[in-house]
Amino acid sequence: MRFSLLVMAAPDCPAALTALRTAQILINHPEHSLYRLFFYGDGVSLANALAWRGDDDQAGAAQLWQAFVRDHEVDASVCVGAAQRRGVCDDKLASQRQRHGNLAPGFTLAGLGQWADAQRQSEQVIQFG
Repeated sequence: MRFSLLVMAAPDCPAALTALRTAQILINHPEHSLYRLFFYGDGVSLANALAWRGDDDQAGAAQLWQAFVRDHEVDASVCVGAAQRRGVCDDKLASQRQRHGNLAPGFTLAGLGQWADAQRQSEQVIQFG
């Protein structure tokens, strides 16, 4: 079965880690596939490369999500509108304002059309947050 996940949970919300655990299970399950991750609302902060929890003992949700996306090369789309409202942008968008981007590697900015496509292409959609 093909799944897509809508992640709307902020990094400090338990649902952000629940979504990550769900993605990990799906990516390792032989009968399921993960079509797309779509980060929306406060969930876009999980794609902020500058987000840092500050604890030496435990990585924050943003670092864990970024490692997952990097290690598994999954389709990780970030809503461009929600990202801009929260100060997250890629290098292309940032260069228009003579700044540096802070979108973590492996994530891409996308419109809501990407989410609509995920809904059409997936048998199951799960929302977190």
